[in-house]
Amino acid sequence: MRLRSLVLAAAIAAALPAAARAQAPGIDLQLVPKVGFYTPVSDLYDAADAGAEIVDDRGGSLAIGLGVDLALPFLPLDLRVGFDYVTNSEFTIDDGTTQSTIEQQMIAITGDVILRPLPRVIVLQPYLLAGAGVKQYDFEPQDASSGLEAFDESDFTLHGGLGVDLGVGPLALVAEVSDYISWFEPEGADESEMQHDLFFMAGIRVGMF
Repeated sequence: MRLRSLVLAAAIAAALPAAARAQAPGIDLQLVPKVGFYTPVSDLYDAADAGAEIVDDRGGSLAIGLGVDLALPFLPLDLRVGFDYVTNSEFTIDDGTTQSTIEQQMIAITGDVILRPLPRVIVLQPYLLAGAGVKQYDFEPQDASSGLEAFDESDFTLHGGLGVDLGVGPLALVAEVSDYISWFEPEGADESEMQHDLFFMAGIRVGMF
């Protein structure tokens, strides 16, 4: 499946900077593994077929993520390459005759700037995320007899959010909420629709160098 290939590629890409930066003095490389909750804000499938409608909105599901943060010396910002992956969520559509349940997976890969406008208060520091990348959805009907075919959709996405880390030194606890904003237009749709995908994540930040 293309989505699994993207996950593997993202994991490899996240590991490569560690070797590249090992010889760069004064640059702080950090890994940020995360786990949390995903929930859609808007109805993704509304644009797919004018004759069908969602009768059971997609629920939230487990999400995992990984960020590779590069802290730049003498600047109040970091750079991040990261991905968030939705393990599985479902929604049900009705074409007027039958109802079909669709399984959905999603991965988002982005490059972000992490801005820290406020100084650390004791061990607590807030930060902002802003960036862009690509977001891919994979859809697969649960019931093959429904006549619906599996398909995928890749879209450019904007990414924004806020977070806070708790800790000092090479290890910190991290909490983040972020929104991936894209315009979804599957084949056969009359127009695209803005799509918001929210992630509520918690993890750790581990300094590597």
